[in-house]
Amino acid sequence: MIHNKENPKAIILILLGMTVFAIQDTLIKLISETVNIFLIYSVRSTIGLIIIVFYLKLKKEPIVFKTYYPILTPIRVFCFFAGFSLYYFSLTKLSLALATTLFFVSPFFISIFSMFIINETIGIRRWLAISVGFIGVYLVMNPQFHDFNIYSLFPVVCAICYSFSVVIQKKTSDKDSLFSQVSHLYISAIIFSFIIKLSLNSISFSPETIEEFNFILLDWNVSNLVTLFMLITIGLTGVIGFLCLFSAYRIGSPATIAPFEYVIILWAILISWFLWGETLTLRGFVGLLFIISAGIYTFFREAKLNKAISLDKPLR
Repeated sequence: MIHNKENPKAIILILLGMTVFAIQDTLIKLISETVNIFLIYSVRSTIGLIIIVFYLKLKKEPIVFKTYYPILTPIRVFCFFAGFSLYYFSLTKLSLALATTLFFVSPFFISIFSMFIINETIGIRRWLAISVGFIGVYLVMNPQFHDFNIYSLFPVVCAICYSFSVVIQKKTSDKDSLFSQVSHLYISAIIFSFIIKLSLNSISFSPETIEEFNFILLDWNVSNLVTLFMLITIGLTGVIGFLCLFSAYRIGSPATIAPFEYVIILWAILISWFLWGETLTLRGFVGLLFIISAGIYTFFREAKLNKAISLDKPLR
């Protein structure tokens, strides 16, 4: 049972979790010129897996890697891995502020997928909110059809993949525990990363391709202790952020605390401006207002109708 008196504590956990995720994304962008994206994935997932196993041992809870959904679980983990691979790659081509803002189309896709996968009904007002959110995405992307930046689609595709995985997770959560589901993500990320590494090692690429996709094609190595420290920090922030968000949703009222996830966009805008001198355009800020307004309306509307799919899982 959720007690409203825990909401202030839950809000603090949400703010802390999203701040930690903002730090993680910033570090990934900072080392993207020297460290392979899949090496980052492997290190982050290994650290996360170790911490989860240690936590379960400490709590004397069973460590279960088995899934009761041998078809849905592989689909879920692949979508999650593919989506965030695109998102992290987009950080090398877009500002942190732009990529983060575009990712927050997630609540709208979660609503859409829930209609098909778990037969949730979407009323006219929620469809209107979804439409407003997509208008906001269009304004943020500001597509120039004669010179369209294809990489601006990557955070949106990530949002689609992530939303699909969240809805599947809702369906499989009746038998697979939370920590089992997260461990599946970490284990699959390690496996997928090594498969991609071995596959790419057998292919020769042109200098132009290497320059364009440097983040993917870099050799797996860590050049110095500073980079190693940043890699370890990325792994730690991923776990800390996860624990903060899921703890917040466990003790707080989702409709009350979920809108505070948007603080990561504020962090992304401030960090982008401070470190790289980048920010959204005026049109982008208008689009951001549309996305946040529509997202918050969706949260409260679903809470009023007692719909849990978009509310009981954090948007990361």
